Amino acid sequence: MTNNRKRLRLAVYDLASGTTSLPDRDGAVYFLYVEAGSAETTDDGATVSVGADDGRFVSGQVSVADGARAWLYEKVDADAPLLEAEIALADIAEPDFAEPFVVRADRVESTPGARTPRHGHRGPGLRRLIFGQLQAEVGEGIRRIRAGEAWFETGAEPVVGINTGGTNAAFVRLLVLPNELAGGKSSFVAADETEAAKPRSVNLRLFGETA
Repeated sequence: MTNNRKRLRLAVYDLASGTTSLPDRDGAVYFLYVEAGSAETTDDGATVSVGADDGRFVSGQVSVADGARAWLYEKVDADAPLLEAEIALADIAEPDFAEPFVVRADRVESTPGARTPRHGHRGPGLRRLIFGQLQAEVGEGIRRIRAGEAWFETGAEPVVGINTGGTNAAFVRLLVLPNELAGGKSSFVAADETEAAKPRSVNLRLFGETA
């Protein structure tokens, strides 16, 4: 049987201080998150500043201030060349739904001891921890995630996230979702009715979404 699924690459890079030019590729989506300091990009010819703990979808060029720490998330075709930047993680995603896709960026924060219900999502996504510590049960695997580390979820595997640190933990994620979820509709899918009744115990901040 022929596999007609679209093969994508989701990646997150560390951007060095200075200016990075983003390739204009068909279907490519780039999202900039500034962990500390500031960066600038252009929007309809105007220069836009992005401050610490903020993010936006970008194109063209990104200029990162000296001493700032900035992450660039990317959604491209699976065979597209990697950017000339330090890569934190890249993985292949094969959504089980047709284009057009919605690409969403958000920030998820939890308090010490918080535990999510067992769940999945309506599409694949790449995540990177800003601060704190998590234990992630993804499918049959368990891993500890520390600040700066990134991980990929297909969306189909059952996941439980536990805040195992003594402080809040937060991560930024980039999700590829069906077009019917445009407008910020939730991608969360509880594993069963029992899990659906449990509190999610997280605070979400939507940065935005784009096709």
